[in-house]
Amino acid sequence: MKARYQYRFYPTNQQQKLLAQLFGCVPVVWNDALAMSKINIEQNI
Repeated sequence: MKARYQYRFYPTNQQQKLLAQLFGCVPVVWNDALAMSKINIEQNI
């Protein structure tokens, strides 16, 4: 049996700003990690 949950939260204005900053940084961190991974693969080949 699979369970499914839904959550909802209502952040304050300060929390909304912090979440916006966090999610704005996520693509940058992902792209940097991907680039480092590609460099590591190229060096090991």
